This record gives sequence, C-alpha cells and structure tokens, in this order.
Amino acid sequence: MNNKNASYETQLALHQVCTCSNPLLALHAYEKNYSLLKDWRIVYAAADDAGPFKLRRKKFSDRGFISTCFRGKSLWILDAEAISSSLPVKFMMGYGTFVDSNAASFIKSLAYRENLSTELINYGLSIKENLNNEEMATLNPYLYLWEAQRFWNPITKENSRMTLAAIHALSLDSCPLDETWGVRFRRKYKDQAEAYADEQLAIFQKQLDRGLHEGIEQQVDLFESMILRTKIIEASSSKSSMHKMEELIQFMHEELSVFMLRELIVCADILCRSGRSALSKKLNSVLDKKDPLAIIKNCSWDLYLPRALDAMANTNTLPEADFYIGNLITFDTDVADILNLTELRAMAMHRESPLTFPSFNEEFVDWLVTRIGEKRMSSLANVFQFDGFKLREKQRSHEKVKSILVQDRARLLSLKK
Repeated sequence: MNNKNASYETQLALHQVCTCSNPLLALHAYEKNYSLLKDWRIVYAAADDAGPFKLRRKKFSDRGFISTCFRGKSLWILDAEAISSSLPVKFMMGYGTFVDSNAASFIKSLAYRENLSTELINYGLSIKENLNNEEMATLNPYLYLWEAQRFWNPITKENSRMTLAAIHALSLDSCPLDETWGVRFRRKYKDQAEAYADEQLAIFQKQLDRGLHEGIEQQVDLFESMILRTKIIEASSSKSSMHKMEELIQFMHEELSVFMLRELIVCADILCRSGRSALSKKLNSVLDKKDPLAIIKNCSWDLYLPRALDAMANTNTLPEADFYIGNLITFDTDVADILNLTELRAMAMHRESPLTFPSFNEEFVDWLVTRIGEKRMSSLANVFQFDGFKLREKQRSHEKVKSILVQDRARLLSLKK
C-alpha cells in the first residue's frame, strides 16, 4: 500500500464506519467492510462515558481550555482483533498533554519574570488546578517547538531554551506553578533545567536538519492557501454565500488538489458569517488591518495544531502503544474554537503505515447541502466521486501550492482599501 494514499473504495468504507451515529452501528459497518478494513484500526468517540478510554474537554479560568480533538466523553476501538473475539481485547493507549505557544509563554514567564502580574499568577494557578503533578511533570513541549521553529533565529532559540527549561522544571518541584514557584526555579532549578533544555534543543535541531521544517511548512502552506482564497472570494464578490462556498470547494479540487474538511468547516464560518469561532470574527475585518498577511499566517498555524494532534494518533512505529491521544492546553480562543468547531467523531489509522484519516462530527452531506444548496451539490458531485479523487491524487503538488500562495497574497493585498 502507498503510505500516502488509500484507495477510493477503502476511503468510502472508512467513511461508512466513521460516520455512524453510535458505536454499535460503527461495529456493524466495520464487520460489513471487513475485507477492505482488516488492516485499519478505528477509534470511535462516543457521546457518553461508557467506552473504555475516557476523554477530557474543559474550560478553565477566563481563557483556558484543555481538550483532545474528539467529541464526547469516551472512546471505543474497532479493528480486526476486536471484532473477531468474544472476549475483552487489551489495547494500550499512549497519552500526553501538550502546550501551544500561548500556554508555554505563560509557564516561561512564571519561571523567569520577577514581578508577576495578578493575571499571570492566576493563569499559573488555573493550570495547577486542572493538571495533577504527574501530568505537569510530563508536559510535552513539542507542539510549542513546532510553532516556534517558523522563525528559527537566535532570539527564538533563546526563548525556546527558557521555555523548555521552565516546562522541565515542573517535574523538579513538588508544588509547581504556585505563587512562589518562580523564585524556587531561579534559586534551585534554573541551571539544571537549562542544561536539559540545551540537550533537547540539540535533538530538535537534528530533526529540523532532517526535514521537519519542510514537512510542517507544506501543511501550513495549504491552510494559508485556504484562508487567503476564502478572503479573496469574500471580498471580490457580491454573490451569495452559497455561490462563494461552491467556488471555494472548486478551488480545493481544481487548484490545491486536496479536500480538507476541517479547513473547509472553518472557512465556511468565514464565508457564511456564522460567527461560530473567534478566528472567523477576527478575519472578517482582516483587510482593514496593517498587515493582513501576517494575521492570516498566524491563523494558519492555529489550524495546524489540531492536524498535528491527528497525525500523532497513529503509532504504527511504536510497538508499546496501539494508538495515541494528545490533549492540548491553550489560552488562545482561536485555537479553542477550532477544536470545538471541528471535533472528531472518529479517526481511522492504517496499521502498517502512518496514514491517518480524521472523521468529523458534522454529518458532511447535510452540512454541505445547507451551505451550498441541492442544485450546487449536484454540480459538485464529481468532486466527491472516484474520478475526482483520482484527479486530485494525480495533480497534487506542493510547488503548485506555493505558486498559488504567491499569487493570492498579491491578490489579497490588491483588495486592501
């Protein structure tokens, strides 16, 4: 099997399982499609907490949010072993808690800053109240680093060093993030934590040298392309939101040669002026801002974070875990709203490759019909059928995406008043 693709028939079978309304129906759909799906593991999120693996989603403080990418309260697992056995099957779930750049910056400031604001102290205490010491001791900084490397210069590297040191120090203190934690950090832990940070940054630099930056950049370029074209369509046309949605879907199909539902959901919130996310509200007036391209690029990075959590779920190269679920802590309302708006009902993971397919909680056909209408849905039928799938697969090219980006950045700026 090509590690980057799955056949149209397989993707259709995965769709049938992952869009079922409850775990039992998903099980029956998997059994029906067993011949196509025997090499796939599906993690299905249930609305109740009856599943063996529990999920967390919680708001805290005035801006804090911790969540996985999934809907509901628990997970069920469907794979060849699970459906062929009448006895309980043991699965090992990898589990981690990540911080984005927003949350990471608060932890760094609490460690290094001598005069703390009440607001900053409260952010630290809110993290402490919602994570136990064991979870804080194993807090994972890599999503923060993946964001930080976009501007990998001496200033960024030094900030990253301090941030990694502060996060590592959470494991060295019995009462992390209380009001006197920063004093203890600077007096007792700073040298040890910074030495550890230097080791981790050296490892991370090797990952960058092996191409990590390019891999991340290719994904973020796609997200930026989607937002740019959305704003161009919105600003340059007085036609209905349904017409604009159709134009955006054709752009994905004909020019980007991809179909990205999470990004389409977010961009639909912009075009339809639904007001369901802080990100779409921010972008409504982006052409009035001094540097709209910088704002759009930052929004593209917000879209990257859930995609990164998706990609981590498949542990085919890690025999110690059958799948991995990441939690993200953020104080960024844009990121929190994206997680809420695009929550997953299920995720399919190929067991012999890193291939992963997220399936969103929105029932796609109904969702799309309400936004483009029955008539346009019929005209777009080719996009969702086998021929459209194969055409995108054949024409997909990052060089083409980069060329589109250059043109659309210039087009957007030409629309600025």
